[in-house]
Amino acid sequence: MGEWMLDLDRYFAGRGAQLKVAEYLVRNGLRVTVKGELLAGEVEVTQVSVANACKVDRRVVKSTLEYIKSEKNLMKVYSNLAVIPSLRDLAPVLGFGAIEIIPDDAAGKGIVAAVTSEISSTGMGIRQVIADDPMFDNPELTVVTEKPIPRNLIDRLLKISGVKKIVVLS
Repeated sequence: MGEWMLDLDRYFAGRGAQLKVAEYLVRNGLRVTVKGELLAGEVEVTQVSVANACKVDRRVVKSTLEYIKSEKNLMKVYSNLAVIPSLRDLAPVLGFGAIEIIPDDAAGKGIVAAVTSEISSTGMGIRQVIADDPMFDNPELTVVTEKPIPRNLIDRLLKISGVKKIVVLS
Protein backbone atom coordinates (compact mmCIF):
# COMPACT_ATOMS: atom_id res chain seq x y z
CA MET A 1 0.00 0.00 0.00
CA GLY A 2 2.96 2.36 0.42
CA GLU A 3 2.98 3.28 -3.27
CA TRP A 4 -0.69 4.26 -3.55
CA MET A 5 -0.13 7.92 -2.69
CA LEU A 6 2.16 8.24 -5.67
CA ASP A 7 -0.70 6.91 -7.79
CA LEU A 8 -3.46 9.22 -6.59
CA ASP A 9 -3.60 10.48 -10.18
CA ARG A 10 -4.27 6.90 -11.29
CA TYR A 11 -7.15 6.43 -8.85
CA PHE A 12 -8.75 9.66 -10.05
CA ALA A 13 -7.74 9.48 -13.72
CA GLY A 14 -10.32 11.35 -15.77
CA ARG A 15 -11.87 12.74 -12.58
CA GLY A 16 -10.12 16.11 -12.34
CA ALA A 17 -12.59 17.76 -9.98
CA GLN A 18 -12.65 14.69 -7.72
CA LEU A 19 -8.84 14.62 -7.70
CA LYS A 20 -8.89 18.23 -6.52
CA VAL A 21 -11.23 17.27 -3.66
CA ALA A 22 -9.23 14.14 -2.80
CA GLU A 23 -6.00 16.15 -2.57
CA TYR A 24 -7.73 18.82 -0.46
CA LEU A 25 -8.88 16.17 2.01
CA VAL A 26 -5.35 14.79 2.38
CA ARG A 27 -3.70 18.21 2.68
CA ASN A 28 -6.12 19.22 5.40
CA GLY A 29 -6.27 15.90 7.23
CA LEU A 30 -10.03 15.51 6.73
CA ARG A 31 -11.01 11.96 7.61
CA VAL A 32 -13.71 10.03 5.74
CA THR A 33 -15.94 7.74 7.81
CA VAL A 34 -17.66 4.58 6.59
CA LYS A 35 -20.89 6.61 6.58
CA GLY A 36 -19.29 9.13 4.22
CA GLU A 37 -18.95 11.89 6.80
CA LEU A 38 -16.01 14.26 6.78
CA LEU A 39 -14.31 14.87 10.11
CA ALA A 40 -11.62 17.28 11.24
CA GLY A 41 -10.66 15.55 14.46
CA GLU A 42 -14.09 14.81 15.87
CA VAL A 43 -15.78 17.84 14.27
CA GLU A 44 -17.96 17.20 11.25
CA VAL A 45 -17.12 19.23 8.15
CA THR A 46 -19.88 19.82 5.62
CA GLN A 47 -19.63 18.79 2.01
CA VAL A 48 -20.70 22.31 1.07
CA SER A 49 -17.76 23.88 2.92
CA VAL A 50 -15.32 21.52 1.16
CA ALA A 51 -17.00 22.25 -2.18
CA ASN A 52 -16.62 26.00 -1.58
CA ALA A 53 -12.97 25.62 -0.59
CA CYS A 54 -12.26 23.54 -3.72
CA LYS A 55 -14.46 25.72 -5.95
CA VAL A 56 -16.49 22.73 -7.10
CA ASP A 57 -20.14 21.74 -6.86
CA ARG A 58 -21.23 19.91 -3.69
CA ARG A 59 -22.14 16.89 -5.83
CA VAL A 60 -18.46 16.52 -6.77
CA VAL A 61 -17.59 16.24 -3.09
CA LYS A 62 -20.38 13.71 -2.55
CA SER A 63 -19.27 11.58 -5.53
CA THR A 64 -15.63 11.78 -4.37
CA LEU A 65 -16.61 10.46 -0.94
CA GLU A 66 -18.66 7.67 -2.50
CA TYR A 67 -15.71 6.69 -4.69
CA ILE A 68 -13.28 6.75 -1.76
CA LYS A 69 -15.65 4.52 0.25
CA SER A 70 -15.88 2.07 -2.67
CA GLU A 71 -12.08 1.67 -3.00
CA LYS A 72 -10.59 -0.42 -0.19
CA ASN A 73 -7.08 1.06 -0.46
CA LEU A 74 -8.36 4.62 -0.58
CA MET A 75 -10.59 4.04 2.42
CA LYS A 76 -7.65 2.62 4.40
CA VAL A 77 -5.91 5.95 3.94
CA TYR A 78 -8.79 8.42 4.12
CA SER A 79 -10.30 6.81 7.22
CA ASN A 80 -7.03 7.38 9.08
CA LEU A 81 -6.25 11.00 8.20
CA ALA A 82 -5.69 13.46 11.04
CA VAL A 83 -5.53 17.22 11.36
CA ILE A 84 -2.12 18.51 12.42
CA PRO A 85 -1.99 22.01 13.91
CA SER A 86 0.53 24.20 12.11
CA LEU A 87 2.51 26.92 13.85
CA ARG A 88 3.38 28.46 10.47
CA ASP A 89 1.02 31.45 10.58
CA LEU A 90 1.16 31.71 14.37
CA ALA A 91 4.97 31.97 14.46
CA PRO A 92 5.21 35.78 14.26
CA VAL A 93 2.64 36.19 17.04
CA LEU A 94 4.69 33.89 19.29
CA GLY A 95 8.03 35.46 18.36
CA PHE A 96 9.12 32.35 16.46
CA GLY A 97 10.77 32.21 13.07
CA ALA A 98 9.18 30.47 10.11
CA ILE A 99 10.57 29.64 6.70
CA GLU A 100 9.27 27.75 3.74
CA ILE A 101 11.75 25.78 1.70
CA ILE A 102 10.94 25.16 -1.93
CA PRO A 103 12.93 22.16 -3.24
CA ASP A 104 14.34 21.56 -6.71
CA ASP A 105 12.89 18.04 -6.50
CA ALA A 106 10.55 17.24 -3.61
CA ALA A 107 11.28 13.54 -4.01
CA GLY A 108 14.97 14.24 -3.40
CA LYS A 109 16.47 12.62 -0.34
CA GLY A 110 18.05 14.35 2.63
CA ILE A 111 16.67 17.88 2.38
CA VAL A 112 14.82 17.75 5.70
CA ALA A 113 17.83 16.24 7.47
CA ALA A 114 20.27 18.76 6.01
CA VAL A 115 18.07 21.77 6.80
CA THR A 116 17.31 20.71 10.38
CA SER A 117 20.94 19.78 10.97
CA GLU A 118 22.14 23.19 9.75
CA ILE A 119 19.64 25.02 11.95
CA SER A 120 20.42 22.85 14.98
CA SER A 121 24.16 23.41 14.53
CA THR A 122 23.60 27.06 15.49
CA GLY A 123 22.00 26.05 18.78
CA MET A 124 18.60 27.33 17.64
CA GLY A 125 15.66 25.16 18.65
CA ILE A 126 13.20 23.86 16.09
CA ARG A 127 9.56 24.02 17.17
CA GLN A 128 7.95 22.30 14.18
CA VAL A 129 8.76 20.80 10.78
CA ILE A 130 6.05 20.01 8.24
CA ALA A 131 6.98 18.50 4.89
CA ASP A 132 4.41 18.04 2.16
CA ASP A 133 4.33 14.71 0.39
CA PRO A 134 6.02 14.92 -3.03
CA MET A 135 2.74 13.79 -4.64
CA PHE A 136 1.34 17.30 -4.20
CA ASP A 137 1.84 20.08 -6.70
CA ASN A 138 4.38 22.54 -5.32
CA PRO A 139 5.28 20.61 -2.16
CA GLU A 140 7.00 22.63 0.55
CA LEU A 141 8.97 22.16 3.72
CA THR A 142 7.95 24.50 6.53
CA VAL A 143 10.29 24.95 9.49
CA VAL A 144 9.29 26.90 12.59
CA THR A 145 12.14 27.89 14.88
CA GLU A 146 12.24 29.28 18.42
CA LYS A 147 13.32 32.68 17.06
CA PRO A 148 13.58 34.33 13.65
CA ILE A 149 16.34 32.90 11.45
CA PRO A 150 19.20 35.33 10.79
CA ARG A 151 20.19 36.20 7.21
CA ASN A 152 23.54 34.40 7.41
CA LEU A 153 21.77 31.15 8.29
CA ILE A 154 19.35 31.58 5.40
CA ASP A 155 22.35 31.99 3.09
CA ARG A 156 23.78 28.71 4.41
CA LEU A 157 20.44 26.93 3.96
CA LEU A 158 20.29 28.12 0.34
CA LYS A 159 23.57 26.26 -0.32
CA ILE A 160 22.06 22.90 0.67
CA SER A 161 21.73 20.52 -2.26
CA GLY A 162 18.11 20.35 -3.41
CA VAL A 163 17.05 23.72 -1.95
CA LYS A 164 15.73 25.94 -4.73
CA LYS A 165 14.32 28.86 -2.75
CA ILE A 166 13.57 30.00 0.80
CA VAL A 167 10.64 32.20 1.76
CA VAL A 168 10.82 33.90 5.16
CA LEU A 169 7.33 33.78 6.68
CA SER A 170 7.92 35.85 9.79
